[in-house]
Amino acid sequence: MVLRHSKHVHSKKVVSAVMAGLLAFGGASVVSADETTVAATQSVASGFSDVNTGYWGEKYIYKLAAQGIVTGNNGKFRPNDPVTQEEAVTMAIRFLSMQDQLSSGAATLPTNIETNTYFKPYVALALQRNLLDSEKEASQADSQQIWGAKKATREWITEVLIRSIGRTADAEAAGNQATSFADNAQISPDRLGFVKVAIDLGLTQGVNGNRFDPQGAVTRAQLATFLSRAQAYIDTNYANQHEGVIMSVDNESLQLYVDGKVNTYKLNGATPYFTSDSEARISLADVKPYTKAIVVESNGTAAYVEITDQTEHVERLERTYARLSPNYVIWLDVNNTFEELTYDANTIFLDQNGRQIEASALVEGSLLVIERETFSPQKRIVSIRVKSGLVNKTASGVLQSVDTVNKTMTLKDSTGYEETFKWDDATVLRYQNQLLSPAELKAGSAVNYSVQNSILQSVEVTQNVDRTVQGMLYSVEANGRTITYKRNGSTQLETKFLANKPEIVLSGVVNPALSDLLADDVSGDQVILTIDGEERVTKIEVTGRQMEQLDAATIVSYDAKTRWLTVRDTNNQPRVIILDDKTKLESSMGTTLDRVEPLLGAGRKVSVTLVGTRALSLEVVYKVEGTISAIHTGNRVISILTAGGKVEEIPYNNNLLVELFGKSNATLSDVRVGDSVTAQLSVNQDYLHRLKLNSSAQFEVVFTEPSKNRMRVKANGTTSDIFTDKATLVGESGQAIVLADLRPGTLVNVDLQGTTAVRIAEVKLTLGEVTALDASGTNLMVKDYSGVSQSVNVSAGVRVTRNGSTAPNLSTLSPGDRVEIRKDIQGVTIIHVMDKLERSFWRLDNAELHVKRRSVNDQYRFPYADKVFVHQGDTTLSVQSLQDNDNIVLYLNHGVVVEIVKQ
Repeated sequence: MVLRHSKHVHSKKVVSAVMAGLLAFGGASVVSADETTVAATQSVASGFSDVNTGYWGEKYIYKLAAQGIVTGNNGKFRPNDPVTQEEAVTMAIRFLSMQDQLSSGAATLPTNIETNTYFKPYVALALQRNLLDSEKEASQADSQQIWGAKKATREWITEVLIRSIGRTADAEAAGNQATSFADNAQISPDRLGFVKVAIDLGLTQGVNGNRFDPQGAVTRAQLATFLSRAQAYIDTNYANQHEGVIMSVDNESLQLYVDGKVNTYKLNGATPYFTSDSEARISLADVKPYTKAIVVESNGTAAYVEITDQTEHVERLERTYARLSPNYVIWLDVNNTFEELTYDANTIFLDQNGRQIEASALVEGSLLVIERETFSPQKRIVSIRVKSGLVNKTASGVLQSVDTVNKTMTLKDSTGYEETFKWDDATVLRYQNQLLSPAELKAGSAVNYSVQNSILQSVEVTQNVDRTVQGMLYSVEANGRTITYKRNGSTQLETKFLANKPEIVLSGVVNPALSDLLADDVSGDQVILTIDGEERVTKIEVTGRQMEQLDAATIVSYDAKTRWLTVRDTNNQPRVIILDDKTKLESSMGTTLDRVEPLLGAGRKVSVTLVGTRALSLEVVYKVEGTISAIHTGNRVISILTAGGKVEEIPYNNNLLVELFGKSNATLSDVRVGDSVTAQLSVNQDYLHRLKLNSSAQFEVVFTEPSKNRMRVKANGTTSDIFTDKATLVGESGQAIVLADLRPGTLVNVDLQGTTAVRIAEVKLTLGEVTALDASGTNLMVKDYSGVSQSVNVSAGVRVTRNGSTAPNLSTLSPGDRVEIRKDIQGVTIIHVMDKLERSFWRLDNAELHVKRRSVNDQYRFPYADKVFVHQGDTTLSVQSLQDNDNIVLYLNHGVVVEIVKQ
């Protein structure tokens, strides 16, 4: 790229893309250092179109842009572009505000250090100020490339940065100290000390895999971050940066108290707001008066605002009002003596209801709350609020706290003022015509309230927050829409709607469902219900249940008329159990009473869950689930360790059937100790009839046949048929689905007992653009094709595939990559980087996109997805809107176009 310089632009306004490079470590394309005043002004006033809110380097980019250290070009910052050495030096000079020291005459540089003419004065000054070691730079010059045009490397930038903040001596002293990076040996010996000091000061970090990558390129966004951090180590004052206390702020302007003067800055929609202790942008509503801040201005407008101390610098005094005097003087009664304070025309007076009043409306003897600022010598009174004896008011606000011991509530009214009032037995508390107890009121609820003689008369919740109720579960509607309970201490039944997917917490049960809850009119589960603002139950936590579990009890007798079942428990004690219409039944013959009763003969084993003598559930034992602990081929016995820690010894014979998915003729030789199994017993429970090996696998759906409860799947080149009539089907968000919802190409995780699928779960696929990678190498941010940004954690393992190669970490990923993300059956995150092609559009032909070839061997026909994402910048387009010769970028996922970017 040719570097230009406009002689009509003042040097302070011309900010090179190079400086942006000095701010961080990484790289892409080069941007001209000659940016006009107009371009620079636009970048500060309207933001950068390619720096999205939430971008990791957003704060530092906007701060340095406002300070005039970095600029953009045509509304873009190009955060991933690399910087050259001559550009980086130019930025370092501006970082130190040394532009006024540039030589006005022709600059002379040492042999072998060549630069573009524009950059010579900057490089000459850098050599003069020891930001560069002239002897080292000259000796390391490359005869094949101009010194200034070389890409700035990470270790080279680190040396320039440490020299710029005056820590050269520290770096030389640390020259023999190794870093903890895995590639420490690759750092040039003469720059090792500079890297060590930069790490100690927190100015730089490594890249993925605990590497420093000393020869890696430096990006504009990375350099902006490091320069901004380095400002803590220099005393440079930027002419357009001001630090003070915010006097006032609204949608149009901000007033800043600076060294006894009040500066006023305009605000607009592009003004970015941050705090000093976070990289996340805040809103204008979060900027509060009387807090300390830095404002960087551009032509009278706040181009950057950073809150440095969020403490409100005001003090509050409680005084008894006596009288007013002319010339803005107020007299206050303090222990029978008088205190005189002066206010001004800007002081706000408020009554006890928060309404603004005239100072003359104050009544002698009123208790006042006086707020005055503490950051100026004048300690100006900001507001005076009445807080007098008896209060009569009707207001709206937010409940702050409830003290059930002292019977008080603290409320913040609509003006932000907090008051505490007592309630009594006559106080009415309600929500949507439902009476509440004080304990059910939750902090954060929006309320309307009335006070008479300082006693709360009523509190009506207008917008509730989550509240909890303790009680006994009475019933759960069969369709899962409502729940009925008895509140503790009450005999009345209450019914609430259930949220779409209420959270259920039941100790000892993995992924509990509504069917796992015990509802009963006498001894249902003790629960804590969380009820949201729409009066829906969002969470059910079982805190206690009265049920008892009898495992492998032996039947003594059964009376079909009375439904009395007599069993002998494992302690050989007799028990009488009563079956009723609510008893949940399970057996190898079916789940209805007429199917189960013939199996209730003396000597058979049953497992029973009961409350008192009433059976909640009964299973005629026909299977044992657990892991193989031993296989005794001599006496033909298999030992199975159950989840409860008990070892079941089960005999088998020559007719034993073994089921293993993917193997049609499985035998006992295919079974290993430690395998998870489901063992089905014979009808008489006397031997092992069928041994099913439990397994899980991930498949791609080929097609489905809902009428036959069958789907065809494939994995590793093998196609299989799976029947779904015994399986629970769930979508990628855990919602219930039907077989027809699974489309060809969908990935599913299938849990199998032998060859029987018992659970089929759709695998979540995320397609989108990588927007950021954190330094730890365990998280990345991805913006999917619906525009939603999400964080992806890969701490459980990751495999990244690109162009047929696989990497076990995120080191091969870069912001801007288009990816497909899923988890495999073991929970490892699989990231497939899509292929990228730049072509000219030709035409559409049915479901294919045709492009113009660059050579006769080029592929020119590509299938595209039904929901292909087509856009130009942030504008979404239709694929039909593409015109002949449009320059486009294609992103292909497994050969199918899923995104088209129009240039």
